[in-house]
Amino acid sequence: MEKLGRLSRFTSRTAHRPLIRQGVLKILAVKMNALKKHPFRVQCIFLLTAVLAITANLAVGNEPPASPEVTAAMQPYLDSYKLAGVIGIIADKNGKIHYRNILGYADVEGKKPMSEDNVFWIASMTKMFAGASIMMLVDEGKVSLDDPVTRFIPQLEKWMVVEERDQSHVLLKALVRPVTVRHLLSHTSGLTGSSELQQVTGADSTPLKARALSSVTGPLQWQPGEKYAYGNQGMNIAARIVEIVSGMPYEEFLQKRFFDPLGMTETTFWPSEAQIARLAGAYGPNKEKNGYARGGIGFLTKPYSDRVHRFPEAAGGLFSTTHDILRYGLLLANDGELDGKRYLSHAAIDELRKEQTGTTKVNYSLGYHLRNGMFGHDGAYGTDLSVNPATGMVAVFMIQCTSGDQWAARDLFLKTATQVFRK
Repeated sequence: MEKLGRLSRFTSRTAHRPLIRQGVLKILAVKMNALKKHPFRVQCIFLLTAVLAITANLAVGNEPPASPEVTAAMQPYLDSYKLAGVIGIIADKNGKIHYRNILGYADVEGKKPMSEDNVFWIASMTKMFAGASIMMLVDEGKVSLDDPVTRFIPQLEKWMVVEERDQSHVLLKALVRPVTVRHLLSHTSGLTGSSELQQVTGADSTPLKARALSSVTGPLQWQPGEKYAYGNQGMNIAARIVEIVSGMPYEEFLQKRFFDPLGMTETTFWPSEAQIARLAGAYGPNKEKNGYARGGIGFLTKPYSDRVHRFPEAAGGLFSTTHDILRYGLLLANDGELDGKRYLSHAAIDELRKEQTGTTKVNYSLGYHLRNGMFGHDGAYGTDLSVNPATGMVAVFMIQCTSGDQWAARDLFLKTATQVFRK
C-alpha cells in the first residue's frame, strides 16, 4: 500500500481559504466605512477596484508560505501512520499568518486532502470558553472567583468528602472549606472526572442543570483546593452557573458573547449535516502498522446535529475550524480585545494566564493550560491553541489523532513554531 502520509503538502489554488476570505472582508469593511460620506457611485467603484486588486494578489500566490521546518517535523508522523493529516498555523497577534502548513489527508479512504474547510472535534479546547464566560461575568461584577458554588446552586451544600474507603465501606466527612468557582475551573474542587449521571446516560444526554445537581451523589474525593485532578465535571457546573447568572442557556451565551461577534461561524455543539460532511476523520495506525485505522468520537452521542436529545458538554463538546480557533487565539493574544471590541478586561485575561491551582502548583489556570510561557488548551484528538503573550505568537494545531501520538506531535509543532516565529 502506498503511504498516504507521504502527501507532504496540499496547496491547491482553488481550495477554500476561510482565513484569507476573513482578511479580505475585514479590509473591505474598514475601507467602506471610511467612504460612507462619499456618493454611492464612488463606493461602488472603490469596491470593484479593491476586489480586483485583492483577487489579483491572491492569484499570483501572495499567500502565507509553508514552513519547511514544520513539514520536516510532522512528516515522520505521517510516514508512520500516526497522523493522517495536519494543519499548522503560525500567526502574530495582528492576524498576519507567517506560516501555513497543510499536510496529509482529512479522509484517507476517500483520498481527500486536509483543508482549512475541514471541521474538527476540538474536545477539551471547549474548556477555554467556560473559563472565559465566567471571567466575563466577573468583569460585570456578577460573579467572584472565590464565591462558593452554593451561592448559585444551594442544593450542592450536601456535598461530602471521602475520608476513608475500602471494599467494605466509605466514610464521609463534611467540607472544611466551600467549593469555589475557582476550584471548579482549576480542577482542584475534589470532584471526580464526570458525574455518576453522565457515566450512566452519556456525556451530552442530559441538561447542564441535571448534571450539576447530580454531582452531589458522587462525593468529593478530597477537600477543595488540596489536590489537582483533571476532569470535566467542574466545567459543566461552571457552565450551569453561567446559565443561572446570565439568565440564558449556556450555548446562547457563547453564541451571543463570543461566536457571533468574533465571526466564529462554524463553532457549535451541534454540527449540521453539511459540517459533518467536512469533519476530518480520526486516525491512527492499524495493527500491522502499515496503514491507517479509522476511529470515531465515542465521547459524544450521535447524531451530532440532534438538538432535542443532545445538550452542551461544556468540557468537551464543541466542533470548530482552523479559522474560528485562530480568531479566538487573536482575542487572547490582544489582551481580550479584537477589531475594536473588548470582550474581556486586562484583569480577566491576566487571571486566565496565571496559575490557579494553589498549593498543588500544577501549570493550569481557569480552563487554560500553561505551557512554556504560552496559554491555551488542547483537545483529546490533538487539536491545540497556544498563545505566547510575550512574543505575540498564535499557534493553531489541528489534527484528529487516535494513536496517542498527538501530544508528542503537538509539542514538536509548538517547539518548531516558536523557533521559526523568532525569524
